[in-house]
Amino acid sequence: MRFKALILAMLLIFSFAFGGDDKSNVRGLGMAGATTVTSRTIDAIGINPALLAYMGISGTAEFTGRVIDSDTKQPIPGALISVRNLNLSTRANFSGEFSIKNIPSGTYTVVVSQKGYETLIITDFKVRGSSSIKGTIQLTRKETREERAVNFRSIGFEVKEYKPLIYNDNSSFTLSLLPQIGVGVGMNFLSYKLYLDYFTGVDSAGEKVGRYLSDEDKQKILDSFLENPGTLMTQMDVKVLSLAFRIKSVGFGLGVRERGIAKFLVPKEFLEFPLYGNKPGSVYSFNFGINGAWIREYSVSFGTKLPINLVAVENINIGAGVKFIQGFGYIGTDKLNLTIETGDSSRAYEITAKMDGLIKRAGVDFLGGDKDAKFTPFPTPAGTGLGFDIGASAEVLGLFAVGVSITDIGSVKWTRNAIITSGDTVFKFSGYTTQEKLDSLKQSFEDYVNRKRYEGFTAGLPTAIRFGVATDLKTLFPPFPGRMLVSADYYQPIGNEQISVNKAKLGLGIEWRLIGFLPLRAGVSIGGIEGFALSAGTGINLPFMELNIATGHLNEVLKGGDFRFFSLATELRLKF
Repeated sequence: MRFKALILAMLLIFSFAFGGDDKSNVRGLGMAGATTVTSRTIDAIGINPALLAYMGISGTAEFTGRVIDSDTKQPIPGALISVRNLNLSTRANFSGEFSIKNIPSGTYTVVVSQKGYETLIITDFKVRGSSSIKGTIQLTRKETREERAVNFRSIGFEVKEYKPLIYNDNSSFTLSLLPQIGVGVGMNFLSYKLYLDYFTGVDSAGEKVGRYLSDEDKQKILDSFLENPGTLMTQMDVKVLSLAFRIKSVGFGLGVRERGIAKFLVPKEFLEFPLYGNKPGSVYSFNFGINGAWIREYSVSFGTKLPINLVAVENINIGAGVKFIQGFGYIGTDKLNLTIETGDSSRAYEITAKMDGLIKRAGVDFLGGDKDAKFTPFPTPAGTGLGFDIGASAEVLGLFAVGVSITDIGSVKWTRNAIITSGDTVFKFSGYTTQEKLDSLKQSFEDYVNRKRYEGFTAGLPTAIRFGVATDLKTLFPPFPGRMLVSADYYQPIGNEQISVNKAKLGLGIEWRLIGFLPLRAGVSIGGIEGFALSAGTGINLPFMELNIATGHLNEVLKGGDFRFFSLATELRLKF
């Protein structure tokens, strides 16, 4: 019981996620990553900085104006302006000016009064979304303080209304309370189900014995490769700090993020070799890939709204971000090939192997096997660099929000313990094993290895471009209950395929708010290394706090799922 409680506590503190791009965006995970135009506050960091422009855009109105004498046109200081049924009121200053903020959407009655003047009652005072209402109110002197009613539409107030097409949480300050950790392991070959079926043995007389694999079984195992070579990928994203706030018309985001990626390319033939053996006359060619990086980002992002509108295009936002990067470890194989040819039965048992490849690596001392080097969370970087994010968003025809962003533009210069290993050799092994032949084999490997220490080399970041479009069904179909956000995204990696997924990904997600504080999320994606994935999520969104939970691979754990991938994520954040 204590163990279960510990696991539950960990899930509430950390975020576990796996996907084709961002690993710790919990809301995005529940919508299959379709968040290029729907991310808000800290979610916009690293995805589309233009969306930081939505910081602080609320669903309330501000009523400003001036109260004057209808005859003299002079200001009426001290006039009381109040909104009936709301605890909102103010008095005009010496210039007759006033301002009432945070008026929620609705229809109200506004009362304006001052001793020695009539009481003006403004009826049908409508507030919709985020709007600015401005006008001049004229009062006539009346000793009896008579009341006069007037319709809001007849006064001629200036009304500027802005209602975001995409739901906004209205916060002008958001802080992640705890570090968000996204970690995942997955492969697009084999599966946990195949492992249970073929690699755990069978029961025989109460004991576990090995299972004999038929040709049909072997072919089924090989058919599990969704592509050749298959990809085994692990990744960890740790958002140590995420903070978003607004200064006047600009939204800002600050973040510290730790990223670790390891990627292994495993050829199908590598599994075929132990299944069928190296029969005489057989030839196997293995193209391996061993790639990874450990970097730390310190990011500053901003987004703002442009003061222009185009034909059918309005609410245009732009944003940019800069990342100061420290690199602690890198390995990348430009190529790594091994070919094994077994002589036919007419000759003595003989194997001919060909090896060629090029590997770049660099890292801090304790990653290089230095016995005297000790682990520290703040080591001297092995590389430094800059990265950039840019993005834009807009509303088209008042019906759709569209957005585009390019993230992780840049590179890292690796200088510490920078080594490039290359080689191209052929060696043969025949007959029975002798020490002389083993020494010869060892010498062949040594001849193959050509290690050179360099002043440094440059490796690009996992650059990616995102396109997104979204709409609210309430806009297209007003009778629809609640608000349902429908969003589609296309994610295309365009940089450093060694340490990122090099497959495009298409996601479709929804977020339904039938009950305002209880969003329901779901999504489906195709592409990436997963191929097909179902997502789901929910949360509790309160005015001051937000808790979200999601999974990105629901289909993997349902009945009939292969269980190649698994993801579960939670987060807790404050907002004001």
